[in-house]
Amino acid sequence: MLHKCAKIIILLSTALVFTSLAQRGHRPTLNEVMLRYDGPVPSTIVRDHCDMQKALFMGAWVVYTDTAFVDGSEPLQYRGPEVGRGFVTSAVFLNAPMPHIGIVIDGKAFTLLPSTLTWRRAAGVASFVTDVSALQCCFTTQDKYTEEINSLVLLYTSGSIVGEERVYVSYDGGFRYTDLHVASTSMQYLRGIYRLPVSGNTVALVQDVYNNFYFRNTVNWATSQLSESFPLRDNPFYLRVILVAGLRGHLIIWSPQMVLYSPNDGSVLVPVSEFGQEDSVVPPPSIFVQGITTAGNGAIAVVMNDGGLYYGRLGLEGVVVKFPINIYQDLGMSRHMVMYFDEHSDLVFLNYMYNIYQNQVHFKHFHVHVQQQLTQTSPPVISCPVERFSGDFDGKLFYMDKGDSIMLNVVYVPTPNCPFFPVVTLTNADALVTEELIEMDGTTPDGYKTFVMDIGVKLSTAAVIEEEGLATISVDLMEREVSCNKLNPQKAHVIMACPPGKHIRVMRNSTACSRGTFTPEQLRDNFTYTIPKEVYDPGLHFRPNQADKDLTIKYSYFDHLCPLLVYYDMPWRPTFELWEGDTFLEVVKADFVMFERHGMHNYKYLQTAKTAKCVSQPQDWISMLQLNAHMDSTWTNQNYRSCKDYHGPSLTDPNAEYQVLSQESRNKIAFSNYNGMYLFTAIVVDPDYSFCSLRTTFTVYVYGAFPKRILPYGVLCGIFIAILTTLLMIGYLRKRNIFAKVIRYSDSDTH
Repeated sequence: MLHKCAKIIILLSTALVFTSLAQRGHRPTLNEVMLRYDGPVPSTIVRDHCDMQKALFMGAWVVYTDTAFVDGSEPLQYRGPEVGRGFVTSAVFLNAPMPHIGIVIDGKAFTLLPSTLTWRRAAGVASFVTDVSALQCCFTTQDKYTEEINSLVLLYTSGSIVGEERVYVSYDGGFRYTDLHVASTSMQYLRGIYRLPVSGNTVALVQDVYNNFYFRNTVNWATSQLSESFPLRDNPFYLRVILVAGLRGHLIIWSPQMVLYSPNDGSVLVPVSEFGQEDSVVPPPSIFVQGITTAGNGAIAVVMNDGGLYYGRLGLEGVVVKFPINIYQDLGMSRHMVMYFDEHSDLVFLNYMYNIYQNQVHFKHFHVHVQQQLTQTSPPVISCPVERFSGDFDGKLFYMDKGDSIMLNVVYVPTPNCPFFPVVTLTNADALVTEELIEMDGTTPDGYKTFVMDIGVKLSTAAVIEEEGLATISVDLMEREVSCNKLNPQKAHVIMACPPGKHIRVMRNSTACSRGTFTPEQLRDNFTYTIPKEVYDPGLHFRPNQADKDLTIKYSYFDHLCPLLVYYDMPWRPTFELWEGDTFLEVVKADFVMFERHGMHNYKYLQTAKTAKCVSQPQDWISMLQLNAHMDSTWTNQNYRSCKDYHGPSLTDPNAEYQVLSQESRNKIAFSNYNGMYLFTAIVVDPDYSFCSLRTTFTVYVYGAFPKRILPYGVLCGIFIAILTTLLMIGYLRKRNIFAKVIRYSDSDTH
């Protein structure tokens, strides 16, 4: 018995071993790899610009924190078959479609959901890559435009020859990539690709064969050079670009022997200079840059390899002042330290320690109070001569539609003889214009005069404004440099696009329900109506006699409510209201067009091209449908051309029906002798009225028409004449009969 049991155990064991081997043959081995940074500096910090508590430390370990490195954290590990060594070369925080991290490990792209430590390999990447870049929009209002900014991610290989290596773009937050076409005109090496915050352009940082570098627009690669060229001073592997948070268009380009600053998305690059030292640049001779950090309020800090620390505020110029502190001698920092600005705009330096027993990395914080250091600099920085500088708009997002304007204001309280004054700057001066007015608004308890700067902002009329452009309006103290450190510039972000929730509604002065023709209950209760085959075109081309059967329509009260009530014999034109959310704005006076959604064509327009005083041939539905057969996109504000435009096609048919309506014209719709329901879609086509695609669908019930005659006109006339003749004859005979009776009675009386 025991012998048999032993045999069974051996057989079962053998089966399990072979099953395990078979499974191993079909299932890849899952590696657990500790991640570590492999970049141009020993260690760095990647910040989440939308949440100051979240960051990645990348050095000998890669550590994620959501407590600003206050708590210890386990080093990140990747578990899966795709990673071998675990070398991380680039990472970025992303917002869409949910907060996550894009990260490059061993030349492959991944996404990490830090809340659950869920890894996912990015799809569509078929070649080795090194870097990932993206922008973060941190607006509380999230809509289509901000989601598009947050969802665009770029992936590339630094140092590759432009045009030979593949560059990738993702439109879903880095989960799936497609090829981005980047063409080269000569031998150039790719050093980075970035989506610029203000212009919205995608630009490449390239190096030519002469070791010069510059930005180029990836769309107009052959002709559009965005910046002047600068010579490389170091190995190009160390060349780095910082897109400063805040969407003001500030860029920092640096390597160990160079720090350049651009205040306008790379169009102009200038060396960063040292305050109080004439014609000096940073870094000084024989000194190398160890690290740079920036903040959204324009603060910048630069650490040198000798422990020197520089600080500045980025504005129209890049000027920094040298602090008296030495971080190596005074703070005991190591060469692998990293730094960042905290929520108070003070500097924090980190040293890390790994606890092997807890498997956690702990960080020691060293704080440098900026204001305290500024009081000890040499030459001394003057104390801030401004008591108050604040606005009612800082950090807010505004939408600017065509015809809109924005009013902003800043309160400014200077001390006597203050050399600083507020100045307004725009990141897109071609699209927006401002008007400023400064007025005195009383005095403070200390006797200082209080001034209010009112700023009016509107779209420029001198340029064609592209939809969905982003501009940042900044109000700062002119030439303050590093003075007034605690008084941050006031920023407002303007998106030149359709405001969310903007729409039109038809004005409902008289409906079929309010006049008793229908009741809401009738229309809700599976109400249907029939369109005779003679009055509609199933192909929606307004052609008569195209339908071979009547059309039965189920009415949707939920979508259309009660229909408007219109008398058939009275020319009619609807009136539309412009709304933003639940706020009424105005009555729409712009040009609009209409079509019946089921192809009904038994109505006409009152005006012709001649009576509408057109100077060019007007557009109409028939001609527009020849270009695009889809009714909803056939005629819009993207392709509308007014017939009052002298540059349009010549007026060849002055008797053509004029099919454009507006509240300021005499054109209206005239219905035929027909009682029935119409379902209209109206589209605002005036391109100067709004960025929005303004349209609405509504129902109209036409009443009062005479019943349709069922016999030909001649037959009806014959019947009418016969009836009339018969009546006359009857009348005549009756009259003769009555007259005969009168004579008879008269004769009898005589006798």
